[in-house]
Amino acid sequence: FIIILKDVRIFLDGAKNGAIVISLGTNVKWKHFNLDTVKTVILALSKLKQRVLWKLDIEVPFEMPKNVMVVKWMPQSEVLSHKNVRAVWTHGGLLSTQEAIWKGIPMIVMPFIIDQKSNARILVAKGVGIQLDIKTLSTQSILRAAEEVLYNESYTRNMKRLSSEFRDRPIPPLDLAIWGIEYTVRHPNGTLVTPLRSQSWVEQNLIDVYAFLFLSFFIILLSIFFVIKLLINFYYNYMYTTSNLRKSKHA
Repeated sequence: FIIILKDVRIFLDGAKNGAIVISLGTNVKWKHFNLDTVKTVILALSKLKQRVLWKLDIEVPFEMPKNVMVVKWMPQSEVLSHKNVRAVWTHGGLLSTQEAIWKGIPMIVMPFIIDQKSNARILVAKGVGIQLDIKTLSTQSILRAAEEVLYNESYTRNMKRLSSEFRDRPIPPLDLAIWGIEYTVRHPNGTLVTPLRSQSWVEQNLIDVYAFLFLSFFIILLSIFFVIKLLINFYYNYMYTTSNLRKSKHA
C-alpha cells in the first residue's frame, strides 16, 4: 500500500508537462469494454506530452506507453491534490464530480448511466469540462478532448471559479456531517428519526404492497382465462351453428 502511494507520488512529481488522471469510479469497469476500445485509449495516451495515471482493473496484452502508469486503485482525493494534475477523465458520477470541483481540476467526462449524463451536460454548460461518448470513442476524439482541456485556459479558469463557489459555505462539510450525526443522537425522536419506527411489521416488509401486486396479477390472469374461454365458446358455437345450417340446406 505504501509502495503504491510512493510510486504514484514519484510518477506525478516527474510530470513536467502536467498529468492526467483516468478513473471511471467503482461501478464502471474497463473489463466490460472490448480490447479494441482499450487499444484506442492507449494509442491516444501515447501521443500526449503529459503523464497519465490510469486506474485500470484489467491486464491488457498491449505494451503501455512510457508516459502511462497503471494502478488498480488510487487515493483519488489525494491524487487530485497534486500540483501537477491538470485534468481528470472520469465517468461523471456525483462523488467524482464533487471531488474534481473541490480540487479545481477540469474534467473530461465519459458518462454511462443515471445521473452521469446530466452531470456531464451541466459541466459542459459551465465550461469546466468536455464530454466523450463511449459509442464514438476514437483516438482523435480523445486527443481533441485532452488538448482542449489542457491548452484552453478557460476550462481551468472556470473550474477554479466554480471551486471557489463550491467551497464558500458557512461551515466545512466534515463539520456539518459531524453536527448532523450528533444532532440525531441528541434528538433520537426528532425530525430525522426513521419512519420505520412507527410502521408495523407488515409495512416494514412491504407485505401490503406484495399482496396488492399478487392480487392484481391474479385478477389479470383470471381475466385472461375468462376472455380465452369466452372466445373458445364463441368459436365452437359459431362452428356448430354453421354446421347445422349446412346440414339443413343439404336436407
